[in-house]
Amino acid sequence: MHRLARSTVLSLLVPGLLVLVGCSAPLSLLGRDASPDPQVAVTEMPGDDVMRPRARQEQARPAPPAPAADGFVGETLAGLGAPGETGLWLRTGLVAETTRGRIVTEAGRSLTLELRASGAEPGAGSQISLMAMQSLGLAFGQLATLRVYVD
Repeated sequence: MHRLARSTVLSLLVPGLLVLVGCSAPLSLLGRDASPDPQVAVTEMPGDDVMRPRARQEQARPAPPAPAADGFVGETLAGLGAPGETGLWLRTGLVAETTRGRIVTEAGRSLTLELRASGAEPGAGSQISLMAMQSLGLAFGQLATLRVYVD
């Protein structure tokens, strides 16, 4: 039985050792060259037709919408802005410059605050101050749909 166990161990070890030896064998033994052909060189010359990264072209951002007769400029999805910036404000692409305005939540709560221009596109979303979220009873971790009006 001792002899049978030794032959079983050897029959399992020998193929494993051959695999390990094959992994470290030079590629030329496996039918592949181990080194690249020294006669072939890849070069790139200025003016070659090679794709290179390019700076993005600045595109004109669409202007914020003109207010309706009642001051409505649009609807936005707002999340919590920088908590360190105190005050009642909404940073949005719906206005071109800082102005007074008012926002209305889906629940009908309204708040007068400062509308700050974000420089983003009108549909890019907005950031609302911590104080404004507290005043409106909005959850800090959620996005709020707001109707935005200018005064």
